[in-house]
Amino acid sequence: MKIAVEVKISNNGFVFNSKTGDSFNLNPFGLELIKNIQAGKDFDFIKKEMLEKYDVDDLTFEKDFYEFCALLKHHQILEQGDPLDFN
Repeated sequence: MKIAVEVKISNNGFVFNSKTGDSFNLNPFGLELIKNIQAGKDFDFIKKEMLEKYDVDDLTFEKDFYEFCALLKHHQILEQGDPLDFN
């Protein structure tokens, strides 16, 4: 997964896509997820880190992570590739 080059992410969770003109505000959890994706960390690393840091179970995290990634792809925040590839 890779964040599109047109996307800018502030440290307070404001996300702006200059290609579409869309902007979003992320909560702290979403910001941490997107920063990990931006840093090129893989799913297993992100999952381990988030499960240690937050009170969330394994299945809930996986479901929420894949839904979050689907939203990022829908809004052209993540570069488009294979729609079933979340890696």
